[in-house]
Amino acid sequence: MSKRRDTTILIADDDPGHLLLAEAALAGAGFLVHTAGDGDEALREFARRQPDCVILDVMMPKVSGFEACRAIRQRSDGRLLPILMLTGRNDLAAISEAYGAGASDFAQKGLNPRLLVERVRFLLRDRELQDEVWSSRSKLLLAQRIARVGHWEVNVDGNSVSVSPMVSEMLEIEPQALAQYDDFIKLLDPAEQGRVKEAFIACAIGNGRFSLDHRLRTARGTDICIHQEAERIQSSGSGQDDVVIVTLQDLTRLHRAEETVRLLSYSDTATGLPNRRYLSEQISVALKEEAGTRAMGVVAFRLHNFDRVVQAEGVEFANALVVQVARRVEAELARFSASGSINWRADMPALGRIADGELAILLRSRVSVEHLASVTRSVLAAASRPTMCIETEYVPAVSAGISLGIKDGNDAEQLLSNAHVAAEQAADALSCEFFSPLPQAQSRRRLLMESALRGAVERRELHLVYQPRVAIDTLELAGVECLSRWEHPHFGAVGPDEFITIAEEAGLIDEIGRWGLSEACRQLANWRERLKREFFVSMNLSGRQLRDPNLVEVVHAALAESRVPHAALELEITETSIVDAPEEARVKLEALRKSGVRIALDDFGTGYSSLSQIRRLPFDCMKLDRALIADLYTDLGAQGVTAAVLAMARALRIRSVAEGIEDAGTLEMLRALGCDEIQGYFVSRPLTVEGFEKWLDAGGATALARLEAHRIDAHLEATSAATRSGRRATR
Repeated sequence: MSKRRDTTILIADDDPGHLLLAEAALAGAGFLVHTAGDGDEALREFARRQPDCVILDVMMPKVSGFEACRAIRQRSDGRLLPILMLTGRNDLAAISEAYGAGASDFAQKGLNPRLLVERVRFLLRDRELQDEVWSSRSKLLLAQRIARVGHWEVNVDGNSVSVSPMVSEMLEIEPQALAQYDDFIKLLDPAEQGRVKEAFIACAIGNGRFSLDHRLRTARGTDICIHQEAERIQSSGSGQDDVVIVTLQDLTRLHRAEETVRLLSYSDTATGLPNRRYLSEQISVALKEEAGTRAMGVVAFRLHNFDRVVQAEGVEFANALVVQVARRVEAELARFSASGSINWRADMPALGRIADGELAILLRSRVSVEHLASVTRSVLAAASRPTMCIETEYVPAVSAGISLGIKDGNDAEQLLSNAHVAAEQAADALSCEFFSPLPQAQSRRRLLMESALRGAVERRELHLVYQPRVAIDTLELAGVECLSRWEHPHFGAVGPDEFITIAEEAGLIDEIGRWGLSEACRQLANWRERLKREFFVSMNLSGRQLRDPNLVEVVHAALAESRVPHAALELEITETSIVDAPEEARVKLEALRKSGVRIALDDFGTGYSSLSQIRRLPFDCMKLDRALIADLYTDLGAQGVTAAVLAMARALRIRSVAEGIEDAGTLEMLRALGCDEIQGYFVSRPLTVEGFEKWLDAGGATALARLEAHRIDAHLEATSAATRSGRRATR
């Protein structure tokens, strides 16, 4: 902390005795005293010492006290300094001259030293008060300058008493030009001058304060926004009149900031077009004002492949393209507006950008709903014409979706959302779709299902069912395919085609796949131990699982935990997953196959894979898609294709499996064509653990063979009997 400076006094007197007495008295009172023997020396000492108070003898050689006082007052650091003048004369002329020279006070020479000390203390206290007042005034002026606030005192007759500098600055007018309150009124709009004058008169006669906002043009032609408040203040003493204190605040910057915020709030910063919030408010107003409107709708225009345009041409090009399309939409709507068939005001835009590649309009027809669609198609055609965008010709691909007011929503946001959904349904360029709640309900179901699927494993809502696979020649059990099933408390039984797709898209398939693999291996270990039968389990792997870098370790861990031989597990992958990640798939499949795990190619025949891929990838089994065997009875071409595929499997030494077998005739035909194994409802539907064990106890698929043999024997016996009967009749 810095040490406080001692109060310094400078005394100038050519009388050494008096100088000594004054110095002793002041020093004894705690002041730091410096002395000078004449006026000239006093001025030098003042410049060097910077005293807090100066005491000057009037009559001194070289430079008198009056002259020294004037010289000190001319300095910037001496204007407010306390200066006490001492003289042996006692005349009014000397006193007047002392004050005229700038003295703060006057005293006779030979004053009691103790009184001199008190006189100096009084002057110093008065200086402190002046400093505080000056500081407060400076702070007030600074605050007023920062806040752009000025005050103006006006008497009750409207004449100026005082004007703060800020009032003159904000109004760009000289203070003397504001001699009366009427001078301010003249700057206002003529339409409000009378109202403001009446408000001032009411305030001046004591009927309360007033507060008004104005937009005015200053004397130099600048447009500003002013907030005015005025209040009558009673005088503080007798003989003084009441005054009206008028406070003016320049709100121009604030209004500009508010306007900027409004523009940012209602505009798309990338394109300058109105944004979703602006359009939403316009729609809300229109929903309450339907006069003259037969049909009202929100139309969303979607630019196809907007993300790819951004990637290929950049954000600037894509945003410029949005603006081009918007201008064409507005131009076409203005053309229809000229015919009077739609309500469209060019001065109140009803078009906005509601998403990156999507615009929307509020369209009101005076004709019908069909007319809305007709106008939308015309707008689509105009917006889809080739355009030059940043020196590049581009043909926008645009589709539209319409949501109808009241019918498809009672509020703006709902209508905008539904129009967006309808635009998404319009898959082709130049197509236009009305909103339908069905896809939205499906999307909502999917979202809820995805949420419910998270944690389904922990809640034990998933379980496996098992569909037997048998050798085609003996119908003996070869293995079982494990299929996931989901029983949800709200959705009920959810088919795997639905929830597996959701799990893959939501990134949940890895968790479900690990659970299924572990559960299948655990159940197989249980069966092999209890039933003393050796067969394998087959599990499906999705393309996402095949891209899992830890897939091999996960499979080996599941086998090790259940103590199931590697050869007792078969993993089925589809042709699609091979195409998605051929090299990555090959590395993982080779690693699994080398460890003894069987690999099967599922759904072969769907057309995704090439023969070269099949030859290079390590498969043990090929499962024919049911499309290959659907028309074996009626289509010779189908028989030829199936025979060729089975021949290829034999050539590659791969076991072949036919899925979807539902009758004995198809079984026999596949047996004749050389298929190795079959699977389908003819053998068995997917079974629970208990159902599979009962199926085994009942003889499994071999029971079908016995039934089929009895059926064939009965058929042959009936045919033979009919033949014998015919012969006897002939005789």
